[in-house]
Amino acid sequence: MHQVFIANPKGGCGKTTISTQLAGYFAKINLRVILMDHDAQKSSSDWVRGRAKDAPKINVITSKEVENLPDTGTADIVIHDMPAAWSLQDVANIIQDGDKVLIPILASPNDIKACIRFIMGLNRSGVMDKDIQIGLVANRIKSRTSYANILNDFIEQLELPLISTLRDTQNYVRAMDEGKTIFDLPASKAERDLEDWYPILYWLGFPN
Repeated sequence: MHQVFIANPKGGCGKTTISTQLAGYFAKINLRVILMDHDAQKSSSDWVRGRAKDAPKINVITSKEVENLPDTGTADIVIHDMPAAWSLQDVANIIQDGDKVLIPILASPNDIKACIRFIMGLNRSGVMDKDIQIGLVANRIKSRTSYANILNDFIEQLELPLISTLRDTQNYVRAMDEGKTIFDLPASKAERDLEDWYPILYWLGFPN
């Protein structure tokens, strides 16, 4: 079983968007998916409930607890949509060798500062001693803006890899409003965005 944790201590950075997109993709390729919704707002759970009845099945589990999780059974992959103010220390007993952590980050001063604090916490955490991989995803990026350049400069100073950059587009809003993902949209509308996801899927070990 694979586990992917989507984490950032700051709210509004795109954790739920990335969690639901991944869950939808893995369900579409016939994997047994559990979407673990740890956020009190239950946005991931709402998205699953809004999916069409004939959409590929995604099991969603709502759990505020991150230490005593319910049995995930025979799932192929578990996506953890983590709440704000979460750290790796909170899941020290469930994160396993081979698990992966994706950190979405926006091009704003507050998000960069929050990411710095989070990464400092990662370095202090004993969880980092496990064989896990951590990567960054620049999210909702408007190219050729000053803060996009500042974010790039910041990421270049980190030891963590930038896996991909997701552009700022209404495609995600439209898809999520219908209980869909970017992978369910017509290729003519989503081709540019799909290209952003291929590096993420490859990093997760699922080359398209």
